[in-house]
Amino acid sequence: MKPLQVIIVFLLLIGSICQKTAKAQVYRVSKIPVLIKAAKKDRKQKIERMAALKFHKLLNAYRMKNKLNLLMWDESLWLACVNHDIWMNANGELSHGEKSSSKYFTGVEPGDRYDYVTSGKGNYDWSGENALYNYDKEGKTVSEISSNIAKAALEQWKDSPGHNENMLGKRHTAHGVAFYLGKGGRVYGTDLFVSNKDNKYIRNANDQLAMLK
Repeated sequence: MKPLQVIIVFLLLIGSICQKTAKAQVYRVSKIPVLIKAAKKDRKQKIERMAALKFHKLLNAYRMKNKLNLLMWDESLWLACVNHDIWMNANGELSHGEKSSSKYFTGVEPGDRYDYVTSGKGNYDWSGENALYNYDKEGKTVSEISSNIAKAALEQWKDSPGHNENMLGKRHTAHGVAFYLGKGGRVYGTDLFVSNKDNKYIRNANDQLAMLK
């Protein structure tokens, strides 16, 4: 192989490695536009993002049925959930608390993880967190898979009294939920609920979902 060919192959390998490792990381709010843009092109990220936004609609329908206020969608909470899902997948652990010495650690408690995402500039009162894992990612298309993930998560949390209580919490005003297609076929999910929100990262979930279609 000629020297020039060796250099080109080396650069391609480095590029491939960088591309793979770029996804294996945790994020701060400055990366939200980048992640939203990536979800339009990357199939896995599109499924994860679409499932989260569809779950948001299902949750609000569930709350409406129970005569409760509708929740606003918050991108910073979504990102804190993304980070925690990445942590759970990497460490093979379903937990509300992260260990400080573990891979992809962003904070022990939900509030700590939100401070990581916002660099300590957020302003919320915490009112609940749900977490899960399952294997419900059936379907052939992005739309089918994301819908099945969202529906399965809602039913799974409804069947758990504590998690269901969180979904129907009267104090909640906003939330963010994220799902992660993990290793071994697992789907990890985290949902964070808050009251007394800071509106900086509130977005229209319907608009966000339409951008993915």
